Amino acid sequence: MDVGERATGYERVGECGTFGSGHDEEGRVLVGAGPITFLGYKIYRDRAAGTLTLSCPGLTTALLEEFSMTDAKPTKVPVPVGTSLTRTGTNLLPDGGRYAEMVGSLLYLSTSTSPDISFAAGLLARFMTQPEEGHWHLAKHVLRYLVGTATFGLRYGTQEGLAGAVDADHGGCLITRRSTTGWVFTLHGAAISWGSKRQPTVSSSTAESEYIAAAAVTREALWLRKLMADLGEPTDVVHVAEDNQTCLALIANPESTGRAKHIDMAHHLVRERVAMGEVDFHYTPGRELVADGLTKPLPGPTFTDFRKRLGLVGQLTAGTVRRSAE
Repeated sequence: MDVGERATGYERVGECGTFGSGHDEEGRVLVGAGPITFLGYKIYRDRAAGTLTLSCPGLTTALLEEFSMTDAKPTKVPVPVGTSLTRTGTNLLPDGGRYAEMVGSLLYLSTSTSPDISFAAGLLARFMTQPEEGHWHLAKHVLRYLVGTATFGLRYGTQEGLAGAVDADHGGCLITRRSTTGWVFTLHGAAISWGSKRQPTVSSSTAESEYIAAAAVTREALWLRKLMADLGEPTDVVHVAEDNQTCLALIANPESTGRAKHIDMAHHLVRERVAMGEVDFHYTPGRELVADGLTKPLPGPTFTDFRKRLGLVGQLTAGTVRRSAE
């Protein structure tokens, strides 16, 4: 998509980019001291601390203004624990278009700089057709969460290398009984790639849903491995955390077992790549798995820890909160 086309989506925020000292003559971004705004993103580099923070406060504020939620009371989590969305066929919204607009904006934010709302946005996106009042209320609940986190961003600055984590919520979708795959890769202290997506088929066991999720994260790991090599930072093996011991046993066993015979051949990619030494899976308890919050709702303290593990922090630079919409 052309930059000019992308810029039209940010007319309500103001300029699509703060040009001048932040860009060279050819329009390339030069990240120096102070924040730079470009196509709705805010890039802040703290040279003294050796960190770089990427956020979308302007886009978030514009979304809240669009739906008259700027003064709403903030919530601590985007999706309350125990939430179960389904279709009842009743209490349909008179204007489903507004729901689609809101969820579309949430999806954009979730794939930009807000991995903490990825599960929420993916869950709401399952009800784009004939949305109901219950779906609308949850969507507004997510906006209330954004009220309190509008200035949060992904902060990079540590020496940590590329690392991944994957999880699956077995049968979490009450309509299709399909599982949800959640995965995330972090580099230098914050997330660089993540996803929360309903699986294409129904799994007969937790181990199978975790195995399918492992295959998905393997494909992403292979792409990132190639990207890192192209950027001059080759990675021999991509390490991925997994919390299901049975799944790890399936990955390690090169022989077909009765437990895995019915699994689609496409998912066995994970075994091959592990054997080739390109990807490695290791056990991590679920409470320590960063991908846990990409597959299910979490309680407040656990969700806060999940957000920190993603590298999301509130920006404390002067004027950030006061001028977040600029």
